[in-house]
Amino acid sequence: MNRLIRLLLFPTICVLLPLSGRAADEGLSIGYGLAALDYDKHIGRIEGGRCYDFLQLTFLYERPLQDYKSLALFVEPFASYVSRPATGLDGGLYVGAKLYPLNEERRGLFIIGGTGTAYTTIKFKEQGTHQLFTLEGGIGYRYERYFVEDVLRHYSNGGTASPNRSIQANILSVGFYF
Repeated sequence: MNRLIRLLLFPTICVLLPLSGRAADEGLSIGYGLAALDYDKHIGRIEGGRCYDFLQLTFLYERPLQDYKSLALFVEPFASYVSRPATGLDGGLYVGAKLYPLNEERRGLFIIGGTGTAYTTIKFKEQGTHQLFTLEGGIGYRYERYFVEDVLRHYSNGGTASPNRSIQANILSVGFYF
């Protein structure tokens, strides 16, 4: 667990360090997630045909890079209420980057990539543990202070427990910067 904390602490500190250039943006988002691209190939379902969906609330801290204004680093703590396959809570932290390929002012289309960790109170038979690692990728659109994004998130225990079958979730979120 200490190794995991150190692994996540380093990129978080790097993002939060003062970088010259424009100030950071902070925001909130709410999203709905459901299983996608899993073994049974049924949208909204995980192994064994069980439904999997959740509501997610995130806080976003995004800071642009000075020399690459169309690239921003982000830190995103989140909390989720899982409604199926059983009710429970998830919490975690993501770190990553957003690329705004068409606009240096960080507006319009963006591409997301990141990694993180999550803890779930749900006992997923696919995972064998409550502590999970994640990878995510997606796209979004930012207009002024508002944004919408669609992210595919991969959950895995990283080989720390058995079994280690992944779960994928598609999360559609809307939010605003303040």
